[in-house]
Amino acid sequence: MQKRVAVLIATLIVFSVGALAVEWEETDWGAEVVLNSSTGLPAVVFHATLEYSEYPDNYYLDGGWEIYEIVNGVQIPIEGAPTTARIGGDTLTIASATNQITIETGKSYGAKLFLQDTVNGLSYERTFSYSPSEILPIGISLRGWDGSLEEIDLSELPDEEIEELALLHDMVKGYAASPDGQTVTAFLRGDAAARPDTALLLNGPVGEGEEIDRCTYSACGAGCCSTCVEHEKEEESPAEEPEEPAPDVRIECIVYEGAHFEEDGNEYVQIKNYGDLGQDLLGWTLSKLNDRNHVFTFTESYVLEPGMSMRVYTNALYAGEDGFSFGLKESLWTNVVVYPVSLVLLPVPPGSISSAGTAITFRVVLTLYTYTLSSRNDIAFIQSQLTQFGQEFEGRVYAGSGSSILGGGKTVFVHDIAMQILEAAAAELRNR
Repeated sequence: MQKRVAVLIATLIVFSVGALAVEWEETDWGAEVVLNSSTGLPAVVFHATLEYSEYPDNYYLDGGWEIYEIVNGVQIPIEGAPTTARIGGDTLTIASATNQITIETGKSYGAKLFLQDTVNGLSYERTFSYSPSEILPIGISLRGWDGSLEEIDLSELPDEEIEELALLHDMVKGYAASPDGQTVTAFLRGDAAARPDTALLLNGPVGEGEEIDRCTYSACGAGCCSTCVEHEKEEESPAEEPEEPAPDVRIECIVYEGAHFEEDGNEYVQIKNYGDLGQDLLGWTLSKLNDRNHVFTFTESYVLEPGMSMRVYTNALYAGEDGFSFGLKESLWTNVVVYPVSLVLLPVPPGSISSAGTAITFRVVLTLYTYTLSSRNDIAFIQSQLTQFGQEFEGRVYAGSGSSILGGGKTVFVHDIAMQILEAAAAELRNR
């Protein structure tokens, strides 16, 4: 009898150890921004994925989501966002996600997920938070259209969607158009901001000296030393290095926006010797392109050694021992002001777009997207996202009203294909 009891206890211990060996591993979690295909509004989906360390003999799942908006630190519950769970795979995977939660800029959202397996004694808890950026997409659903560009048929679209598309068409067509065939990249670098100046470095007087380097800066904000657009192009196809040691003096960057908006006295041009031999700057000049009224001349010998940088300030008040100055009381370099920009894009049919899970990825393929960009950070974000696509988004730039409404940016880039859709919608509305 005692032997049978001992065997039973040993068996229970083995099963107990086996049950305790089953664990959960979190393999994925986050907040994904999506576009609701029915409403066209941006939404967030909170999600998490768990995997069992081994397939359990039995299990029972319980728990769920709490979803809320955060207002002044207070959590306000959001109704109508139930959880969904999916179980499957060789190792038993649990995927849980909320429904799409419509979001707005300037607000914050959060969620809590609690799951437990009461059979195996497992529990999981995670708190999520999400604050939308200023470049959330706005979508206009194109239900009923198969994506064919040869013959755009929008007859199946409901009246309200046709009216929205036609309204956007009329708004854009009312703006003055720029030349055709511009890319989004060129638009974001140029037309999205006030035109900057070009600094010119000569090895002699203006009109006589040989051009050493020029620098057209781009938007980067107050106190930021903006690198030269010309140098970015050179990096794409670098020149061959000289065999003999030689100086390589170029404009490194320009700080075009100083501490004081009207004077900007502490703005400067930074010059660097990238070569491996010193260069005497005696007689060299620095000026604006096509501007002979403001010229700085190195009137004394100054050797810029290899790897060294020096500055030419606008105002003498800010010129230290490590630099020179134009000696001006007012600002010299034009501040690059980033305007609100509307960027209207339409993806090409499925199969030739990125599948990455980022905001600019066109999850709903037959949807017209509009972004409103309000800062240089927004523009930089869009530029980084565009690298995912193996294509150029070509179109036309329009001068807008500057408002924040759909398509009302100061400048508006419209994809060529998007314009075809807008024109087809306007024609469809006239025929109804």
